[in-house]
Amino acid sequence: MKIKKSAFYIFTVIFSLHSPAFAEPSVADIQYRAEQGQAVAQYHLGMMLLSGEQGVVKNYEQALKWLTAADQNGSVGAKYSLGMMYYTGAGVEKDAKRAFDYFSKAAAKGHAKAQYNLGVLYDRGEGIAQDYGQAFEWFSRAAEQSYPPAEYNLAQLYKKGHGVTQSNEQALKWYTKAAEHGESDAQYNLAQMYLNGEGTPKNLQLAKKWFQQAANAGDLDAKEMLKSLE
Repeated sequence: MKIKKSAFYIFTVIFSLHSPAFAEPSVADIQYRAEQGQAVAQYHLGMMLLSGEQGVVKNYEQALKWLTAADQNGSVGAKYSLGMMYYTGAGVEKDAKRAFDYFSKAAAKGHAKAQYNLGVLYDRGEGIAQDYGQAFEWFSRAAEQSYPPAEYNLAQLYKKGHGVTQSNEQALKWYTKAAEHGESDAQYNLAQMYLNGEGTPKNLQLAKKWFQQAANAGDLDAKEMLKSLE
Protein backbone atom coordinates (compact mmCIF):
# COMPACT_ATOMS: atom_id res chain seq x y z
CA MET A 1 0.00 0.00 0.00
CA LYS A 2 1.25 3.42 -0.87
CA ILE A 3 1.28 5.72 2.11
CA LYS A 4 0.83 9.28 0.96
CA LYS A 5 2.43 10.76 4.03
CA SER A 6 4.80 8.57 5.93
CA ALA A 7 5.97 11.61 7.85
CA PHE A 8 3.54 13.25 10.23
CA TYR A 9 2.81 16.92 9.96
CA ILE A 10 2.35 19.49 12.65
CA PHE A 11 -0.43 22.01 12.95
CA THR A 12 1.04 25.44 12.29
CA VAL A 13 -1.77 27.78 11.27
CA ILE A 14 -2.45 29.11 14.72
CA PHE A 15 -2.02 32.83 14.92
CA SER A 16 -5.62 33.95 14.62
CA LEU A 17 -8.51 34.67 16.94
CA HIS A 18 -10.86 31.72 16.67
CA SER A 19 -13.51 32.52 19.27
CA PRO A 20 -13.58 36.09 20.54
CA ALA A 21 -14.49 36.24 24.21
CA PHE A 22 -16.14 39.64 23.96
CA ALA A 23 -18.82 41.15 21.76
CA GLU A 24 -16.67 43.18 19.37
CA PRO A 25 -14.59 44.90 22.08
CA SER A 26 -12.17 47.64 21.24
CA VAL A 27 -8.47 46.96 21.42
CA ALA A 28 -8.27 49.51 24.22
CA ASP A 29 -10.93 47.62 26.16
CA ILE A 30 -9.09 44.33 25.75
CA GLN A 31 -5.82 45.94 26.83
CA TYR A 32 -7.51 47.49 29.88
CA ARG A 33 -8.92 44.12 30.91
CA ALA A 34 -5.57 42.46 30.29
CA GLU A 35 -3.85 44.99 32.52
CA GLN A 36 -6.46 44.24 35.18
CA GLY A 37 -5.26 40.65 35.15
CA GLN A 38 -8.06 38.97 33.17
CA ALA A 39 -6.56 35.85 31.60
CA VAL A 40 -8.93 35.77 28.62
CA ALA A 41 -8.11 39.36 27.74
CA GLN A 42 -4.39 38.73 28.19
CA TYR A 43 -4.65 35.77 25.83
CA HIS A 44 -6.52 37.71 23.16
CA LEU A 45 -4.21 40.69 23.43
CA GLY A 46 -1.24 38.38 23.03
CA MET A 47 -2.82 36.74 19.98
CA MET A 48 -3.61 40.10 18.38
CA LEU A 49 -0.01 41.19 18.87
CA LEU A 50 1.15 37.89 17.43
CA SER A 51 -1.08 37.96 14.37
CA GLY A 52 -1.62 41.66 13.71
CA GLU A 53 -5.41 41.29 13.85
CA GLN A 54 -7.85 44.12 14.50
CA GLY A 55 -5.34 46.66 13.25
CA VAL A 56 -2.79 45.87 15.95
CA VAL A 57 0.83 46.13 14.83
CA LYS A 58 2.64 42.81 15.24
CA ASN A 59 4.95 42.80 18.21
CA TYR A 60 6.40 39.42 19.17
CA GLU A 61 8.01 40.71 22.35
CA GLN A 62 4.71 42.06 23.65
CA ALA A 63 2.87 38.97 22.42
CA LEU A 64 5.23 36.81 24.44
CA LYS A 65 4.70 39.03 27.48
CA TRP A 66 0.91 38.81 27.40
CA LEU A 67 0.68 35.15 26.45
CA THR A 68 3.06 34.35 29.30
CA ALA A 69 0.85 36.36 31.67
CA ALA A 70 -2.22 34.52 30.39
CA ASP A 71 -0.45 31.19 30.82
CA GLN A 72 0.43 32.04 34.40
CA ASN A 73 -3.24 32.88 34.95
CA GLY A 74 -4.33 29.47 33.67
CA SER A 75 -5.11 30.08 29.99
CA VAL A 76 -4.89 26.77 28.13
CA GLY A 77 -4.90 28.52 24.74
CA ALA A 78 -1.90 30.59 25.84
CA LYS A 79 0.04 27.45 26.75
CA TYR A 80 -0.62 26.06 23.27
CA SER A 81 0.27 29.32 21.50
CA LEU A 82 3.49 29.68 23.49
CA GLY A 83 4.35 26.15 22.42
CA MET A 84 3.82 27.15 18.80
CA MET A 85 5.96 30.26 19.20
CA TYR A 86 8.87 28.16 20.44
CA TYR A 87 8.29 25.39 17.91
CA THR A 88 8.18 27.72 14.91
CA GLY A 89 10.59 30.36 16.21
CA ALA A 90 8.04 33.16 15.99
CA GLY A 91 9.78 36.03 17.74
CA VAL A 92 11.83 33.67 19.88
CA GLU A 93 14.65 31.24 19.24
CA LYS A 94 13.35 27.85 18.17
CA ASP A 95 13.31 25.52 21.14
CA ALA A 96 11.66 22.12 20.71
CA LYS A 97 12.10 21.29 24.40
CA ARG A 98 10.24 24.41 25.54
CA ALA A 99 7.61 23.79 22.88
CA PHE A 100 7.22 20.25 24.22
CA ASP A 101 6.79 21.57 27.76
CA TYR A 102 4.07 24.04 26.77
CA PHE A 103 2.26 21.50 24.58
CA SER A 104 2.37 19.05 27.48
CA LYS A 105 0.67 21.55 29.79
CA ALA A 106 -2.05 22.36 27.26
CA ALA A 107 -2.50 18.70 26.28
CA ALA A 108 -3.02 17.72 29.91
CA LYS A 109 -5.89 20.21 29.99
CA GLY A 110 -7.55 18.56 26.98
CA HIS A 111 -6.41 20.88 24.18
CA ALA A 112 -6.77 18.69 21.05
CA LYS A 113 -4.23 20.50 18.87
CA ALA A 114 -1.68 20.45 21.68
CA GLN A 115 -2.32 16.72 22.15
CA TYR A 116 -1.77 16.23 18.44
CA ASN A 117 1.45 18.26 18.39
CA LEU A 118 2.69 16.39 21.44
CA GLY A 119 2.13 13.18 19.50
CA VAL A 120 4.14 14.58 16.60
CA LEU A 121 7.06 15.49 18.85
CA TYR A 122 7.08 12.03 20.43
CA ASP A 123 6.94 10.43 16.98
CA ARG A 124 9.81 12.54 15.65
CA GLY A 125 11.86 12.61 18.83
CA GLU A 126 11.87 16.41 18.90
CA GLY A 127 12.26 18.01 22.32
CA ILE A 128 11.88 14.56 23.88
CA ALA A 129 13.17 11.04 23.26
CA GLN A 130 11.29 9.28 20.47
CA ASP A 131 8.48 7.17 21.89
CA TYR A 132 5.90 5.64 19.56
CA GLY A 133 3.83 4.47 22.51
CA GLN A 134 3.44 8.04 23.75
CA ALA A 135 2.79 9.24 20.19
CA PHE A 136 -0.03 6.70 20.01
CA GLU A 137 -1.39 7.86 23.37
CA TRP A 138 -1.58 11.53 22.42
CA PHE A 139 -2.80 11.00 18.87
CA SER A 140 -5.53 8.82 20.38
CA ARG A 141 -6.61 11.54 22.79
CA ALA A 142 -6.79 14.14 20.04
CA ALA A 143 -8.51 11.72 17.65
CA GLU A 144 -11.16 10.97 20.25
CA GLN A 145 -11.95 14.69 20.09
CA SER A 146 -12.45 14.29 16.33
CA TYR A 147 -9.37 16.27 15.34
CA PRO A 148 -8.82 15.10 11.72
CA PRO A 149 -4.99 15.24 11.51
CA ALA A 150 -4.82 13.13 14.67
CA GLU A 151 -7.28 10.64 13.20
CA TYR A 152 -5.03 10.37 10.16
CA ASN A 153 -1.84 9.93 12.15
CA LEU A 154 -3.49 7.37 14.41
CA ALA A 155 -4.38 5.37 11.32
CA GLN A 156 -0.75 5.62 10.22
CA LEU A 157 0.44 4.15 13.52
CA TYR A 158 -2.01 1.26 13.27
CA LYS A 159 -0.98 0.63 9.65
CA LYS A 160 2.72 0.52 10.54
CA GLY A 161 2.39 -1.08 13.97
CA HIS A 162 4.25 1.78 15.64
CA GLY A 163 3.45 2.04 19.34
CA VAL A 164 0.52 -0.35 18.94
CA THR A 165 -0.17 -3.79 17.53
CA GLN A 166 -0.47 -3.55 13.75
CA SER A 167 -4.09 -3.63 12.65
CA ASN A 168 -5.42 -2.95 9.16
CA GLU A 169 -8.93 -2.95 10.60
CA GLN A 170 -8.11 -0.13 13.02
CA ALA A 171 -6.19 1.70 10.32
CA LEU A 172 -9.27 1.47 8.11
CA LYS A 173 -11.47 2.79 10.94
CA TRP A 174 -9.34 5.87 11.56
CA TYR A 175 -8.59 6.57 7.88
CA THR A 176 -12.35 6.55 7.40
CA LYS A 177 -12.93 9.08 10.16
CA ALA A 178 -10.19 11.35 8.84
CA ALA A 179 -11.41 10.93 5.25
CA GLU A 180 -14.94 11.85 6.25
CA HIS A 181 -13.50 14.97 7.88
CA GLY A 182 -11.85 16.01 4.63
CA GLU A 183 -8.26 14.77 5.01
CA SER A 184 -7.27 14.09 1.39
CA ASP A 185 -4.30 11.87 2.30
CA ALA A 186 -6.63 9.73 4.37
CA GLN A 187 -9.06 9.59 1.45
CA TYR A 188 -6.28 8.33 -0.81
CA ASN A 189 -5.04 5.72 1.65
CA LEU A 190 -8.59 4.58 2.39
CA ALA A 191 -9.19 4.11 -1.33
CA GLN A 192 -6.02 2.00 -1.54
CA MET A 193 -7.22 -0.19 1.31
CA TYR A 194 -10.54 -0.82 -0.42
CA LEU A 195 -8.75 -1.44 -3.71
CA ASN A 196 -6.34 -3.96 -2.18
CA GLY A 197 -8.69 -5.52 0.36
CA GLU A 198 -6.70 -4.49 3.43
CA GLY A 199 -8.70 -4.67 6.65
CA THR A 200 -11.84 -5.02 4.54
CA PRO A 201 -13.08 -7.02 1.55
CA LYS A 202 -12.06 -5.51 -1.78
CA ASN A 203 -14.57 -2.92 -2.94
CA LEU A 204 -13.83 -1.18 -6.23
CA GLN A 205 -16.83 1.11 -5.91
CA LEU A 206 -15.68 2.48 -2.56
CA ALA A 207 -12.10 2.68 -3.80
CA LYS A 208 -13.22 4.86 -6.71
CA LYS A 209 -15.38 6.95 -4.39
CA TRP A 210 -12.47 7.83 -2.12
CA PHE A 211 -9.98 8.31 -4.95
CA GLN A 212 -12.50 10.76 -6.42
CA GLN A 213 -12.80 12.62 -3.13
CA ALA A 214 -9.01 12.92 -2.94
CA ALA A 215 -8.83 13.96 -6.59
CA ASN A 216 -11.44 16.64 -5.97
CA ALA A 217 -9.13 18.00 -3.29
CA GLY A 218 -6.33 18.25 -5.84
CA ASP A 219 -4.48 14.98 -5.24
CA LEU A 220 -2.65 14.19 -8.48
CA ASP A 221 -1.91 10.58 -7.53
CA ALA A 222 -5.61 10.01 -6.94
CA LYS A 223 -6.38 11.39 -10.37
CA GLU A 224 -3.91 8.98 -11.92
CA MET A 225 -5.40 6.08 -10.00
CA LEU A 226 -8.87 6.95 -11.29
CA LYS A 227 -7.55 6.95 -14.87
CA SER A 228 -5.98 3.53 -14.36
CA LEU A 229 -9.26 2.14 -13.03
CA GLU A 230 -11.37 3.31 -15.96
